[in-house]
Amino acid sequence: MGLDSAQANNKYFTLLVPASGGLFVRDSSKTPTWQDLTPLIPGGETVVAATIVDQGEPPSNDIHISILTADGDVYQTSCVIAGTYTWPTNCRPFVNNTPPVG
Repeated sequence: MGLDSAQANNKYFTLLVPASGGLFVRDSSKTPTWQDLTPLIPGGETVVAATIVDQGEPPSNDIHISILTADGDVYQTSCVIAGTYTWPTNCRPFVNNTPPVG
């Protein structure tokens, strides 16, 4: 299980990795507030850790989510959080950023 949080554009986001290995984000501006991102995980892998950060410079139009899977793979995506958006279609596909193991 894991938990991380970020604030961007006066919205609060919490990222949850439950014991089941899925991925959920809580968006304080949406109803329902909890959104299931599990279907976006490449290959149906099991998530063991995740982080969430805003893009930096205000206004933050995106948040970035990185995940670590049980297989040791690292993936990253970004999700639009400005204007009108709907989870999970506001997220780009996860990109594999797994470092070479030597």
